[in-house]
Amino acid sequence: MNSTDIEPQIGALLRMAWEALQAELYVELRAAGFDDLREVHRPLLRYPPIDGMRPTDLAARLRLSKQATNDIIRDLERLGYLRLERDPTDGRARIIRYTERGWDLFHTGSGLSRDIGLRWAKQIGQRNYDQLQASLRAIIAQA
Repeated sequence: MNSTDIEPQIGALLRMAWEALQAELYVELRAAGFDDLREVHRPLLRYPPIDGMRPTDLAARLRLSKQATNDIIRDLERLGYLRLERDPTDGRARIIRYTERGWDLFHTGSGLSRDIGLRWAKQIGQRNYDQLQASLRAIIAQA
């Protein structure tokens, strides 16, 4: 038996669909004027928005080291997408805040993701797409 004889299981299928969406989203965001984004920034282009999070919580969510997460944050700060502020509940801690450009990126990405979903619905049929969304929401609710 070779690897081409093995059907991908649900985890692989979800990952493959996610990677296809992310690749297209990244290309479209760059075309929409966010051409200073790099591949390394992709982990931060997720739902829910990271505005208001502490960098340590973001690192845990992304399953990246604190150092790698801070490097990405500093890069996006330098590019004008976000800023770090003192956490009002703990003066030693910092929280991430989107700048206007950061919110523009988030909203543009959200709209593009919705557009990709609409195209997928056309490809597989609206009923199938609605069932897929409902099934994923049910799985997430049970997790």
